[in-house]
Amino acid sequence: MHLGPLLLTALLVLPLAAHAGQAGDLVAAAAAAGRPPECSARSGRAIARGPTVWERARAPELPRYCDLLARGQAQLGGDAEAARESARLADQLLPGHAAPQVLLARAALALGSPEDAARAFERARSVDPRSVEDPQTMHDLARSLARTGKRGEAIAIYRALVPRIDLLGTADQRALVLLEAAHLSMATAGAASVADASARPPAGAHGEAAARGALDEAIAYLREARLRAQTQLARDVTLSLALALDRGGDKAQADAALEGEAATLEAPRGRAAEDRSAGAAARERAADDLASAAARLRTVEYLAVPEDRLALEALALERTMTAAAIARWEAYLSGAGGQGPWAPAARARLDALRRGGGGGHRPARAATRAAARGPQERSAAPPPRPNPGGAR
Repeated sequence: MHLGPLLLTALLVLPLAAHAGQAGDLVAAAAAAGRPPECSARSGRAIARGPTVWERARAPELPRYCDLLARGQAQLGGDAEAARESARLADQLLPGHAAPQVLLARAALALGSPEDAARAFERARSVDPRSVEDPQTMHDLARSLARTGKRGEAIAIYRALVPRIDLLGTADQRALVLLEAAHLSMATAGAASVADASARPPAGAHGEAAARGALDEAIAYLREARLRAQTQLARDVTLSLALALDRGGDKAQADAALEGEAATLEAPRGRAAEDRSAGAAARERAADDLASAAARLRTVEYLAVPEDRLALEALALERTMTAAAIARWEAYLSGAGGQGPWAPAARARLDALRRGGGGGHRPARAATRAAARGPQERSAAPPPRPNPGGAR
């Protein structure tokens, strides 16, 4: 069963809007959520005061235990190995609690061991299912599940996390959650499409509906990310949205997203572009910018399917460096992508590039003109002509 696009949009928008006027409460809730119950105040006292004298008498190790956990949380961002050691010491002081296991899991993930993280998270959840409910922990849990092949469980965690992303510390973290959720949903859509192709009706029809729903879910996540304030991941969001739209058969919207990205890159240079020589230099710089974006895609970690990196690089290069884009699409189709459910969409884009560009350098002149025009002129411009080489 999947979330329809309207329901998903409501889940994305309404909970966040409800929290808009409660920023202080959200920050306080986030700070309190990561504190284990054994270290929290039992009555109405401020959380910062910690365990009572009676709790300390019953468990003299408790203050040291809570200090180790607090230190480990602080160490996670800079020294994950030290955080793991703090978690181990805390677990030795007071065995049987969930909090040290949560800290062990998060440290293991930061150290590049998602399998160890998944096992520690499982131990924590078996002791206390609510021990993973703060947003930072939920994010790490979802990532560990996704990286160990448990996509269904990971998607369930992301669906619970997305309405709470304003509790995360930075805009980049929020954008990353939406990107990861979108690519995971897109991978699920691809898997459902493969299952649909080998199934007989009515099972095949159910698989097709599941694939469509998962792809709609990915598009909803990416549109939400695009509506938010610009972050370092803004181009990644735009390229991922174009990829999802293209795979959903909406090539016109995918191309519009890419044209908008090219115009954004060139907009600050729009005045200089009125001069022919300056315009040529601006286009060259824009091409370099997009080429750099394509190169940076080799370092991202939000992809659920590794070969999608080639597809995103191809989209980043299509409007400025046709030959390089063609090479990326060919590499995608000659590898695992060519055997996957999105091969027809990729082949259609490759064929369109071959027909329209011929493999040379093709500057984004249309995007430059659009950036130089004012908003009213752009809104009055006629819609783009249909491209016969569109996706399925």
